[in-house]
Amino acid sequence: MDAETFNALVPVGTPVRVFPNTREDPSRITRTRTRAVQVQHGLAVVHVDGIRCAFDTRYIDPLPDNHPVEA
Repeated sequence: MDAETFNALVPVGTPVRVFPNTREDPSRITRTRTRAVQVQHGLAVVHVDGIRCAFDTRYIDPLPDNHPVEA
């Protein structure tokens, strides 16, 4: 999904499930901290609360707004 589409569907502050390296890794529940941006080779990435690196939007699943977020 490109950054423009991701941003239209997942506003900043949305609860999300992120997978650090692959979808086989344990996931973490957090919130989006920034809008997604396109980087090299068309990859779309977004920053989330509590984690330094940007995440490929392919490894982020939006959750309902009322979903509890891990501390």
